[in-house]
Amino acid sequence: MEMCINRTCVDSGDLTIKKCRCCNSIISNKPFYSMKNIPSIVQNFPQKDEILTDKGIDIELYQCDRCGLVQILQEPVYYYKDVIRAVAVSEDMREFRRDYFAEFVDSNNLYKKRIIEVGAGAGEYMQMMLENDVSVVGLEHLKESCKKAEGYGLRIYEGFIEDENYVIPNAPYDGFYIMNFLEHIPNISSFLKGIYNNLEDQGVGLIEVPNGDMILRNGLFSELMLDHLSYFTCNTLRNLLENNGFEVMSCEVIWHDYIISAIVKKRGRVDASLFSNKMNELMDRMDSFVVKNNMDGCKLAIWGAGHQALLLMTQYKYMNCFSYVIDSAPYKQNKYTPVSHKLIISPDEISDKGISAILVIGGSYSDEICRIVNEKYPDVYVEKI
Repeated sequence: MEMCINRTCVDSGDLTIKKCRCCNSIISNKPFYSMKNIPSIVQNFPQKDEILTDKGIDIELYQCDRCGLVQILQEPVYYYKDVIRAVAVSEDMREFRRDYFAEFVDSNNLYKKRIIEVGAGAGEYMQMMLENDVSVVGLEHLKESCKKAEGYGLRIYEGFIEDENYVIPNAPYDGFYIMNFLEHIPNISSFLKGIYNNLEDQGVGLIEVPNGDMILRNGLFSELMLDHLSYFTCNTLRNLLENNGFEVMSCEVIWHDYIISAIVKKRGRVDASLFSNKMNELMDRMDSFVVKNNMDGCKLAIWGAGHQALLLMTQYKYMNCFSYVIDSAPYKQNKYTPVSHKLIISPDEISDKGISAILVIGGSYSDEICRIVNEKYPDVYVEKI
């Protein structure tokens, strides 16, 4: 029975249920493409004495019907947590990165800020990022790479973001970047949530992945490998990032069409204090109305039994100062308001009930209600909130 890491595949009796690495939806369709006898690993090359045991593997490509992500659902290579890159030998890439990093830092005002590279390898990119007057640390799983980076004088932590609860040392950070590593990760969403939880509010990031759209569009079967579990297009990458707490500021294709680069910002949480401030403001205005009109023998009423008025009545602690609630809808009349339990009367009863002041809570109808009161009941004080 097939078993995949991080519950990408779930054993269910005689069937193996396959789940999308991005949105966790069940993938019920068959693979749309398969390849046989391809290299099982592309980074760690076999030694001479390992040739006899080195064998090819078969891979299958699936597409999620819900989010569209093209992916391999097999167990990843054993070294998927490690970043192994040969970028240091490419001078063209180094020059391109220097300019790109400088633009990232400048456009996001990251000077003097704290940035972390997730999947830092031996610090090849960290050295370039440091040229931009920022504080950079790295996170890398492979011990040998960490030691090499430390030998260059770089600050790097040995570790891997296993899930959303993972704590990076000295977090939270102002920014992060992850270079062609996300496509290796089996459980992508929990990995991204782990990054999210280690960022400052409004923290920004740079995320780059191979351009899966180009691979699929041009039929580049030679780009398929078990090392790369996910093949992102701009759309599927954007969906993944937005569904895991990030606002995508830009998403573009770079480096000869081979790389998708996304600039993201940690999506801010709603400030609940806005609700409290508005509530306090309205309560104060209701207090003012009551103090102004609650004299001996005066009867006060609220005009409006809509949802906004009903909620305000439940929150106002001096509702005993109001004798009635007025509403022109016949089906509400002669009934009581929920929770505050005030009798709802018809506007025709204003004079009969001896109402001397009306507080209008009618939303978009408040101006019209005030005009009606002023025309029909000129002796009644009216005010809206």
